[in-house]
Amino acid sequence: MEDLVVDDVVNHLGLPFLNVGERCNIAGSLKFKKLMMKGDYGAAMDIAKKQVEDGAHVIDINVDDGMLDGVAAMQKFVKIAVTEPEVSKAPFMLDASNFKIVIAGLKWCQGKPIVNSISLKVGEELFKEHATLLKKHGAAAVVMAFDENGQAATESEKVRICQRSYKILVEEVKFPPEDIIFDPNVLTIGTGMEEHANYGIDFIKATKTIKETCPYVKISGGISNLSFGFRGVTKIRESIHACFLHHAITESGMDVGIVNAKEMYHINDLEPDMLQICENLVFNKIPEATDDMLERTNYERACIVAKKEKKAPPRKPRGRPVKIPRMTFDYDNIAPVPAFEPPKPTSDAAQNY
Repeated sequence: MEDLVVDDVVNHLGLPFLNVGERCNIAGSLKFKKLMMKGDYGAAMDIAKKQVEDGAHVIDINVDDGMLDGVAAMQKFVKIAVTEPEVSKAPFMLDASNFKIVIAGLKWCQGKPIVNSISLKVGEELFKEHATLLKKHGAAAVVMAFDENGQAATESEKVRICQRSYKILVEEVKFPPEDIIFDPNVLTIGTGMEEHANYGIDFIKATKTIKETCPYVKISGGISNLSFGFRGVTKIRESIHACFLHHAITESGMDVGIVNAKEMYHINDLEPDMLQICENLVFNKIPEATDDMLERTNYERACIVAKKEKKAPPRKPRGRPVKIPRMTFDYDNIAPVPAFEPPKPTSDAAQNY
């Protein structure tokens, strides 16, 4: 079998980050879904090969769909994948909401797979049962920030649920902490709803706290969720992702992400004005952040249309003017002395009057 060479420090963009290829996912790729519905496993396998060539370290496999026999499809896909050297050299991430589909794939996996995902949403007892089964198979587990009350959206909720899950897994199930990959939920920003504006910064802050309080764990996330509101314009979406990932990885220690490795940008690839718009949106710096990004999205979409029609590109938006800080001087620090009486006139005419 061919070895998969993975740098211990960086991915193909120079970031300390593990790329999980997202294109073998029925929920994320219409092309892959059509191939699986037709039963064209050969062409579906070509998608998996291409992801590894483009920089994916792990292949996410999701065949969970109401119109498909998920158990049979997962078994067949994994059986074929393990015989393809260019695919099987990468670990598999088995992704399904139905745990029976996950187990069907686990039975045919080689090496150490990753299961995406388990959570406290099903209740504490069933959560422990799922974790015990994964431990038996030697699989790593993506643990979602869900509990019996639903999905964690705020920083405090993400941290609380992940800490609770960690305690149960490590102390009760005896699950190896180095095999725990928390997903604190990457949620969509730029929707125009005020309650969604802090989703990006909340994830970044929660990641740092979870890494500090839950030793040896890794942090993952589905990056495409972040920019779902801007779908259709790849440049905008990947620019938002580049800004978000740079801060999440370098400042908070994010380790893993489900991405389209071929389309990824590095933060240094962004134009200065685009970077400013992205940072305003991700960190919710100004109230107009979403409006600015929508304006830029419309411009980029118009550029795509103009290119297809072989026309001149439209005029670029001027953007928000840069605020120049006011210069300060020594006398700015001198407190003014209040005048209780008007000043006495100084001219002779005024005094005589």
